[in-house]
Amino acid sequence: MAAINNYFAQLIHIAQQRHHRFGVVLSGDSDWQDASISHLCQAVKPESLYQLGDSLALPATKSVKFAKGQQLLGQECELLVCDFRDGFDANSFSAATGCVKGGGLVVILSDALKEKSGYDAAWLNQSLQQLLVIEQGSELLALPSISVTEMSPFEQQNGAIEKIIKVVEGHRKRPLVMTADRGRGKSSALGIAAAQLMQSRTIHIVLTAPSSATVAPVFEHASRLLPDAKCGKNIIEWQNSILEFVAPDELLKCSKAIDCLFVDEASAIPIPMLKQIVETHHRAVFSTTIHGYEGCGRGFTVKFQTWLKAQRPGSVFYHLDQPIRWASADPLESWLFDSFLLNADLVEAPSSVSKPSLSRIDKQSLVEQPELLRSCFALLVNAHYQTSPNDLMLLLSDPAIELYVWQQNGQCLGCILTVEEGKLSPELINDVQLGKRRPRGHLVPIVLAGQLGIEQAATQSSLRVMRIAVHPQLQNIGYGQQLLRQLQAMTDFDFYSTSFGASPELVTFWKSVGFEPVRLGSQRDQASGTHSLVMILGSHSWSAKASELFQQSFHYALSEGFQQLEIELVRSLLGENNASVENSGVSRLVECYSLGGASYDSVAPMLDNWWKQSPHLVSQLDDLFIRKVIQRWDWAQCAKAFNFPGRKQTEQALRDVLKPLL
Repeated sequence: MAAINNYFAQLIHIAQQRHHRFGVVLSGDSDWQDASISHLCQAVKPESLYQLGDSLALPATKSVKFAKGQQLLGQECELLVCDFRDGFDANSFSAATGCVKGGGLVVILSDALKEKSGYDAAWLNQSLQQLLVIEQGSELLALPSISVTEMSPFEQQNGAIEKIIKVVEGHRKRPLVMTADRGRGKSSALGIAAAQLMQSRTIHIVLTAPSSATVAPVFEHASRLLPDAKCGKNIIEWQNSILEFVAPDELLKCSKAIDCLFVDEASAIPIPMLKQIVETHHRAVFSTTIHGYEGCGRGFTVKFQTWLKAQRPGSVFYHLDQPIRWASADPLESWLFDSFLLNADLVEAPSSVSKPSLSRIDKQSLVEQPELLRSCFALLVNAHYQTSPNDLMLLLSDPAIELYVWQQNGQCLGCILTVEEGKLSPELINDVQLGKRRPRGHLVPIVLAGQLGIEQAATQSSLRVMRIAVHPQLQNIGYGQQLLRQLQAMTDFDFYSTSFGASPELVTFWKSVGFEPVRLGSQRDQASGTHSLVMILGSHSWSAKASELFQQSFHYALSEGFQQLEIELVRSLLGENNASVENSGVSRLVECYSLGGASYDSVAPMLDNWWKQSPHLVSQLDDLFIRKVIQRWDWAQCAKAFNFPGRKQTEQALRDVLKPLL
């Protein structure tokens, strides 16, 4: 034990000299591991010791369960003990490592993983061997070199603060986009800049993000520089200046005056919402993490920034790559990015592309060919901002999940991630419908049986497309449709399904390959701000009923829970078939109203019946018609949304909209 204690003492000294972090794996029986950890803990102060996995009795200041590592975000320690004997959660672990500052260690107890047989355990055990492994009864590994790293950690952060302040002091319509890996001081730059702006002038700064928890570090850094400020929940007031948090959807609804808007973790906010923010707020800072647990941000980089350059030519783009909490080339960060494919970057698509050909890749091949997995994961991460380390582990561990790949010369150009669902027993379906059980997985069969009352669908076999991704340089050419048709040809299921955060573009894509909407979730996703949509493909006796039920419930909900649904999404989701019902005598009264007679209340039921009988015409209808007639906004809401002085002008505009329809 003395040799191990000496080893750790030297390792800590080297870490401190380099301002780097090292990962150490203790491999041996539980008693030996516990004794080794106990000795190591004596080398650091209790306030510098954190613990992930709480079964060990350590003198740690912070101790959280193995799946709760996110609770350690925004804090700092010198030693993090991770007990994988309690269990392993990749998102939690990768988040927790971010609290270890330069000069610190992450010590892992992992022997329980060796007993697991899954491909996820094989991948993780393979990765752990790349760390410093101390094995009971074996010779100690050579220590890392002690080369000292030159550091100027705050240079880039200071540059970021200057650029944030210039958004307020410079010309309007020149937004700043600030990107960084985690640990680069992005959130503290926002907080410091906010405090400096509040000290130098009277200003109202609004901070928005996917959740208020995301921006807690921003408030912490701002309040530290404003010791006399009045601090409440999600708000800081200093003299006559204000910094406050407003959720993205509330931000777009409110009309309060804002001097500057900070958008943090912008990659987790839907791009249509970001575009609306740009058009509404002319002094804005967009900040996002482009690797790590917060979201990949690569889709944000490709799609939003491209649009922004076209719409706001004066936009400023600034990337922070110098770490604040540790020195560059940190061994632990490099290992973490390699192990969980957080650095899986897209490469250029080949100039000449062969006809797409989809093939299923088994999990053993993924573990044995990490470069293929890395190439596929880069596409998945680029296509979906919420792709996380846990998604990698789930892909490798769940036998119901399959990966289909279109590759050329070893490069992944397109891929589809699927999960088998369905074939539920009548007893289980009955329990689902009565609200007694909600089994894991089987998302779409449970929705169809539990929310639409279609039991037959849940007894059938189905394949849900979890993700589909095509290289961004090869999109909008039809390759995605080809891959989905090949998937159907390669597999044999009673029906196919998908579920995603609804946007007009995605609805149009899935409709182009025959999928029909059957269920739109009533609540917006906290991270994306979108409603979850379920679509199905398959000709069955129940599929027409499912589509009919969707249209009925959607028509009703448009004036209730979906009043705020985006206009283009309304257009994309409404059915394309006209009803056969005739309603004679409507046109004369509506015609009189359009010419200045009658009243809106007298014609509103007729207009409501008319669009429901001819939903395909909604694609041609004016936005004002959709908001007033279909979503039943009141006159004040419509006047504000369409910039009319009051009801009189708004109603006249509606009358004008109706004339060409008659």
